[in-house]
Amino acid sequence: MLLHIPGPVLEIEAKVTRPSLWKYRYPLFALAMLGILFFYQLAVVLLLRKSSQHSDAPFSGSKIINPYTHWNGNTGEKISLHTHSEEVWFTPERHTIQEIKAEYAKEGFSNIAVTDYGQVSNTEDPSYIRGLEWGQNVKKRHILAIGIQKAFYDYFPIYASRENLNWVMDRMKKLGGYVILPHPKLFDSYSKEEMSALDGFQAVEVYSPFGDDAKILDTLLSSGKNVHCMASDDLHYFPETIVQKFDQPFWKNWIQTLGGQRGRKGESFLRYIVTNAGAKDQTSVVEALQSGSFYCVKKFFQGASDPMVPQIQMNDKIQIQVTSKERYLEIRFIGQKGEILQVSPDTSSATYQMLESDPYVRVELIALTGSILSNAMFRTN
Repeated sequence: MLLHIPGPVLEIEAKVTRPSLWKYRYPLFALAMLGILFFYQLAVVLLLRKSSQHSDAPFSGSKIINPYTHWNGNTGEKISLHTHSEEVWFTPERHTIQEIKAEYAKEGFSNIAVTDYGQVSNTEDPSYIRGLEWGQNVKKRHILAIGIQKAFYDYFPIYASRENLNWVMDRMKKLGGYVILPHPKLFDSYSKEEMSALDGFQAVEVYSPFGDDAKILDTLLSSGKNVHCMASDDLHYFPETIVQKFDQPFWKNWIQTLGGQRGRKGESFLRYIVTNAGAKDQTSVVEALQSGSFYCVKKFFQGASDPMVPQIQMNDKIQIQVTSKERYLEIRFIGQKGEILQVSPDTSSATYQMLESDPYVRVELIALTGSILSNAMFRTN
């Protein structure tokens, strides 16, 4: 019989069960996506930039530019340059381009620009002006381009530095766009300091449903930026009295009601620009914008008659002569840093002698039914 000789007892370590990462797949996936978004945003912020080239020097020189030299009398074309339609996939509850055009035509407008978010309208109708509103960020730092040839992606959905915004505006101009900073007072999206540090924009919405402030112009003009005024409705929805007349599908009425768009009074038709007589198609309107040959108008209330824009001429004595067929409550001449240089009350005409110490002069006119802003007459070499 074989003897059983016990050998050494081997202790087998218990197998350690490690927790599987599979149960954390969703938060890990979310973290990975956030990481990718972070590095993407960091990359475009660092790569897509354009430095500011503005010198912050006031206008100077012996030559004076008057954008209204070729203005034809006191009539002009009413143009609305900031409207939103149903053309974009995520705004199907808005109005059609045909509805917008028809309602503005009833109010005497010669043309409109459709400026949807991130998209240039491609309908076959060639009569209205093409435009684009760029920007997805929650701070509403949007940029408007009128006459732009095509849209492009917003590479800065989270954050954009001043250099990034300069890059965007530079690209807009290369695509044929006239560049506007819209609604600067909405969420304080563009402070005066921010606008002073930016290059590339050509106008600022100083008349907007989200805040009217013509003094913004003086902050920019005083530093030598040749920036124009802009006035617009920023139309998203018409008032209820107009919407009720539209033959809308039931689902659009339903979405508008749930979204709180129905029942509003709205501020349509109150803010607009006036270009020279005959300047109403896209090409001539963009040319007028580029040269500053237009006025910004804000009507005081719905149903008011349109205030008449003046004619502004510069004579050989370097006098600014304002004449109109309407008698204004006041004609104001405004200069460097917003200084009121002269006020002419209760008149249809006024003359201001431009001094050598005036880098620029702009005109504000207060009528019974609205106010009118001119673009600046400024010195240059």
